[in-house]
Amino acid sequence: MENTEISSASLSTDASDTVIAATREIEQLRQNIDAIDDEIVRLLARRFEITEKVGRLKAAAGFAALDAAREERQLARMSGLAVDCGLSPTIAHAYRDFVVTASKKRHADIAAGRED
Repeated sequence: MENTEISSASLSTDASDTVIAATREIEQLRQNIDAIDDEIVRLLARRFEITEKVGRLKAAAGFAALDAAREERQLARMSGLAVDCGLSPTIAHAYRDFVVTASKKRHADIAAGRED
């Protein structure tokens, strides 16, 4: 008959190896997340530089801060992209809501002469 018992010493070593391996992988994954977050912030900075220019042009021309047709096109485009990338459209919508709200507020501030 085969001995199927696992000694506590080998279980402890296996558990330790598992913990060490998991810890290392988690740290590597977190470094990847941090790098992605850094890039997202850089991209957002670029995006808001451009939307600020749009806001100034809209204010100078007397255009409204809201462009509902563009917002609908953006929502459809981003929803499709999210699905194509395996991301929940809900996350893409939350992102779009964030940037559109921030952009509209900034455009309204520019139109009202409120500068940061």
